[in-house]
Amino acid sequence: MKHYNYEEIYLYLDGEMSPMERSLFEDHILVCEECAEKLQRAKALFQGIKLEEENPPVDIASLVMAKIDKKRKLLPVIYGIFILLIALLTVPVFFGLDRAIFFYYIIFDSLNRVYLVSKAGLSYLFSLKIPAWVFVGAGLMLFPVYFALRKIWRNT
Repeated sequence: MKHYNYEEIYLYLDGEMSPMERSLFEDHILVCEECAEKLQRAKALFQGIKLEEENPPVDIASLVMAKIDKKRKLLPVIYGIFILLIALLTVPVFFGLDRAIFFYYIIFDSLNRVYLVSKAGLSYLFSLKIPAWVFVGAGLMLFPVYFALRKIWRNT
């Protein structure tokens, strides 16, 4: 009579035996006390070490997509900073340090003026106490005007 080893018993417990082997094993267990005892020990061991499968969170797809979106938003900022640094470092090499400082001063002054004008315009608009939906509506009404002017400019 053939006795089953623990490896074959574990295959049985894992459900990895073919239906025919499984049937032969179950018939053998009914008549062989030694293999039945091995099966009981293997079941006890199996129960002790069998880990419950951890189910992933239901919204794992949204978590992954959130990380991807975060990287998509961060990458252009990183590229922009990198390009700005390269530009800041290459201007003195090609034009000399004194011209580069003058160039940086002009850029900084221009950006500062744009900021100050924008700040003044926005503070004036907010001082009028006009509801926000009026600004949104006015902005939406400007789109057709923009596209009409664009069409005229392209035709000339």
